[in-house]
Amino acid sequence: MRRLLPFRTAAWALIALLGAACVFQLVVLAGFIPTEMVWGGRLANAEERTVGAIVSLSILILMISVVVLRLKSTSVRGQLIGRFGAWAMVFLFALNTVGNLFALDQREMLIFTPVTAIAALLAWRVAVGEGKS
Repeated sequence: MRRLLPFRTAAWALIALLGAACVFQLVVLAGFIPTEMVWGGRLANAEERTVGAIVSLSILILMISVVVLRLKSTSVRGQLIGRFGAWAMVFLFALNTVGNLFALDQREMLIFTPVTAIAALLAWRVAVGEGKS
């Protein structure tokens, strides 16, 4: 798998995907995405949607920071934090993929299940690191 998906390619692809997710959350925050299409269709009102979008944006920015740390850090401590964070992302994206399969809104299930599955794969490759091919 390391030969099929190089570490740096996976890292930059994951940063791009997370950046796109940030833009999506900004659109959600602006109210252009129906409330029932986010958070599994379980939000009751616009206030919950706003809080959910802010929480999601915060987590996405943290995830981008982890990937950049994993990509750019030369210190042992930075690499350790980046690796741990990347493995946490693998777990969260895998869990989110399962959650999307049970979303009440079919659009969310069809669109975001494959997106989070790809994110989990990219995060796994980032967590594994460069190593030798």
